[in-house]
Amino acid sequence: MTTGNNPAVIAARSHGWNLNVQSPLPVRVFRMVSAALLAVGLIVGLSACSLIGDRLMTPDPPVREMQRDAALYFRSEYQPNVETVRFTRDGSRPGVGVPWCVNAVATVDGVDYQVIIGPATGPGFVGDNGMPPPAPTPSGHLPLTVVYSDGTSEVIE
Repeated sequence: MTTGNNPAVIAARSHGWNLNVQSPLPVRVFRMVSAALLAVGLIVGLSACSLIGDRLMTPDPPVREMQRDAALYFRSEYQPNVETVRFTRDGSRPGVGVPWCVNAVATVDGVDYQVIIGPATGPGFVGDNGMPPPAPTPSGHLPLTVVYSDGTSEVIE
């Protein structure tokens, strides 16, 4: 294939550009070094979060403590008539700044509700039962039975 009829080549030659000349050695070296530094910078920048992220973030308290706090927060802020909170998982941080949360079954007035709760987040109600009825105002705290994901339980007055 010849490039003699290519309009871009014809235009470049009409301006006096020599298309067969390579860049001088210092320019090529500069380009190679720049590309290498850019690649190293991207690799360091993208992996720095994983390398130092564990040192910057404080670890979560033990799971049992987080579950207890989540149950108490759910009772005090959203459903004072909850009778039992049974945790079905250990709980975790889903990532990207999302606070710790856990799946649980909350029993209100004898009906089980699937919830996702955390010690600092509002509940997410999932499942077929929907949301529990609003608590009567004012309502006193009932004894709360908390069944942890490890199978142990306690009653909180």
